[in-house]
Amino acid sequence: MRRAVTAAAAALLLPAALTACGGDGTQQRAGGPVEILMWHGQEDTSAKSIERLVATYNQTHTDVKVQITSGGVTADGMLPKITAALTSDAHPDIAYLYGSWAPNIARNPKTADLTPYIKDPAVKWDDFWAGERATVTVGGKVIGFPAVVDNMVVLYNKKLLAKAGLEPPSKDWTWDDFRAMSKRATDAQKGVFGTTWPISGGEEAVWGLWPLVWQAGGEILTADNKKAAFNSEAGRRSLDLLRAMAVDDKSVYLDSSPAEKGQKLFESGRLAFFLSGPWVLPDLQAAGVDYGVVQLPGTAGNHETISGPDTWTVFEHDERRVKASAAFLAWLTAPEQQLQWMKDTGSLPIRASISQQPGYGDYLKKYPGIDVISGNLANAKRVRPPTTSYPRISSFVADAIARTLLGRADAKSALDEAAAKTDAALAVPGS
Repeated sequence: MRRAVTAAAAALLLPAALTACGGDGTQQRAGGPVEILMWHGQEDTSAKSIERLVATYNQTHTDVKVQITSGGVTADGMLPKITAALTSDAHPDIAYLYGSWAPNIARNPKTADLTPYIKDPAVKWDDFWAGERATVTVGGKVIGFPAVVDNMVVLYNKKLLAKAGLEPPSKDWTWDDFRAMSKRATDAQKGVFGTTWPISGGEEAVWGLWPLVWQAGGEILTADNKKAAFNSEAGRRSLDLLRAMAVDDKSVYLDSSPAEKGQKLFESGRLAFFLSGPWVLPDLQAAGVDYGVVQLPGTAGNHETISGPDTWTVFEHDERRVKASAAFLAWLTAPEQQLQWMKDTGSLPIRASISQQPGYGDYLKKYPGIDVISGNLANAKRVRPPTTSYPRISSFVADAIARTLLGRADAKSALDEAAAKTDAALAVPGS
């Protein structure tokens, strides 16, 4: 059954009358729909879901046609891809970007400002969580719509824990518990490890460290974002814990693959614990994994986690395409479409009103443990620093983590070196 254009979309659309071929390859025909291009950066289940939603939109709307592609990269590689495309006008209208990249991408003059469009009452901007709205708003400029909100939890393999004689962790467990249980579950002869940690240099290695630092009373940067703070005693103790597990206990599988093997190892019954988020639940169910979900281990009762709101960022070609992009995103992020996305992917609600949608209870039943992850949003109290230098800072810390876990450096010297590089990067004007 065809759906009517939503009020939000109708308010944003203009008659299509573009005649040019965009630099991104979209064909704008006189009298035809406004054509926009989206790079979604998704994989597997998520890619199929967004493609189905876009197909529905194109079938039920005549004023805008959305062309969709992965962009030739996963979400991890989207920032350099977009940065290069912006230099040659080969950029899409919409791209999926991590929220931590927002300060960097907002500086580009080709990044659109959607502030006039989100003021439309039909968009219901205040229905998005405050942290999401803050992520897409940089210096008063709204650069896109919230795409995903998540947080980090611990998934555990029930069968492996039982085989090791371990009870499932309680919600008030500690990092000492995590270390002890990981060591006990490790069986090197059978290729079974307590947990895994990426050491390929990406953000995946880093964002797992920040909750430990925060729980221990540390910070990533100083309050003015001008100096590194992660090389504090809190940072050293946090990385030392991981070093002890990897080097002394040998309970950590050190994942050097850029593609990251952690999820596959967990699915195949070779990891007792896997630090991840809601996006993996559909794959775990498809693989038949008997898993449980628990909040992160805590420090002195603090179970702070990390959340990474991601964005559908909009880029300018001309005014009509910006308005068409805003109209499409108003539709895509509406509760009805979001609930379908959530059912397909196991993502968390990006709007408060989604929990009132018919079928929300079915979503909770479909993904055992999703209620734990949703509740864990209360433990997501801080975000990564809103600085354009964050991608470089992340790479410095990722290198420090890798060298420490490989036993090539101690935690203090590795973090101090990363801090010196961070300070130099932050000293550059405009960072």
